[in-house]
Amino acid sequence: MRYHFHCTDGRELILDRRGRPLRADGDVQRQAEAVARRLMAELLIAADWRRWMVCIHNEFGEQVDIVPFPTTSWFDPEWKAISVYSKSAGRLILQGGMNDNPVR
Repeated sequence: MRYHFHCTDGRELILDRRGRPLRADGDVQRQAEAVARRLMAELLIAADWRRWMVCIHNEFGEQVDIVPFPTTSWFDPEWKAISVYSKSAGRLILQGGMNDNPVR
């Protein structure tokens, strides 16, 4: 089934128009967290992400879950353990394949 991972803080909205095919519910949860972390890394701002959430919709447009953004910010030690700053790319690169699904 194809899932869409829309991100919002209640005021701003970033739509995932392409979505991603996933098989299991656990994959959906992990992908939602990966989408959140990627967005946090790509924006490279010290924003208050506590209000942000990933709203997961299936291919029929039904909302199936809401996953809050992680409370860890990109400059915390935990975050640095899973990322590296790429000067050539001009952004953080997340380790573990999280960059594979662009947020659009």
